[in-house]
Amino acid sequence: MAMLVLLLALAGQAYGGIFDSMYCGRHNCYEIMGVPREATRREINKAYRKLARELHPDQNDSPDAHEKFQLLVAAYETLRNDVSRADYDYLLDNPDVYYEHFYRFFSHSTPKVDVAPVLIVCLIVTSILHYLHKISSYNRALNYALHVPFYRNQAKRLAEDEGLLNKKFFKGMTKDEQKAQENKILRDIIESKLDIKGGYEKPEWTDILIFQLLMAPFNIGKFLHFHLGRIYKYKIMRQTPDDAEKEYQTRTVVGLSANQWEMISEEKKISLLKKELWHKVNRDAYREEREEAERIARASSNRAKQMRRMARKEKVPENFNDD
Repeated sequence: MAMLVLLLALAGQAYGGIFDSMYCGRHNCYEIMGVPREATRREINKAYRKLARELHPDQNDSPDAHEKFQLLVAAYETLRNDVSRADYDYLLDNPDVYYEHFYRFFSHSTPKVDVAPVLIVCLIVTSILHYLHKISSYNRALNYALHVPFYRNQAKRLAEDEGLLNKKFFKGMTKDEQKAQENKILRDIIESKLDIKGGYEKPEWTDILIFQLLMAPFNIGKFLHFHLGRIYKYKIMRQTPDDAEKEYQTRTVVGLSANQWEMISEEKKISLLKKELWHKVNRDAYREEREEAERIARASSNRAKQMRRMARKEKVPENFNDD
């Protein structure tokens, strides 16, 4: 009980502190202005001009003139506006509805912010961060390739054929400097020869997020045109699939994106196209084969073997009787 009383006291203090910053605080705005609640806007303006001349610190030398003038301004700003005056009248008539008063006051007193400039700035900042992230991903991919023996040896052979690793270019360098220079040369060769795809490709200005958003309507239209065209040609008109359609259906069945399809070798593409997966019979057979292969792989995994061993150990005898 004592704790509840303490919490109520603290809540009352907090409310009082916030209330002091609302409207005229603990003072009555009408009394400060010297007008009744039924006063018109003209009467309020007239009272304000009169009191402002009397209470302005430049005209009044009393110690509390500045404080009184601030209260007068707060009262005038509250009563001159129909919305804030209605909210204040509601507060006078319903002083116990605390949270509703907070919402009414701060919803009108909080300065309105134009959302458009904020969104534009956020979009620009996000676009810059997105572009920097893609550059970082591309550099990580290059550094990874530089340490893969297959790519590094190929790059080294090309550098030696072009004479880029001639000892005369490393004359006067320390071992660390020579190693750094060699890595730079090999990295440049890998960058020029290796076509990195997927999420690690070299970023272009068209990859910037803001450009992608601007191009979104065009890309959506292109997407709809492509798929609606496919439905019309191959579903409705029953046309024979062309080479592009055969590639599209093949990579769709296999589960490859356009970038992933471009990354695989020509031999692999030809092998997949020979399966003629655009025919339903071949497509169903391929999926069954893949599901069976996945089932066998799961069954032969160490985890599956462990589960089978545990099941054999815990197997209930056939003659076990619950009774």
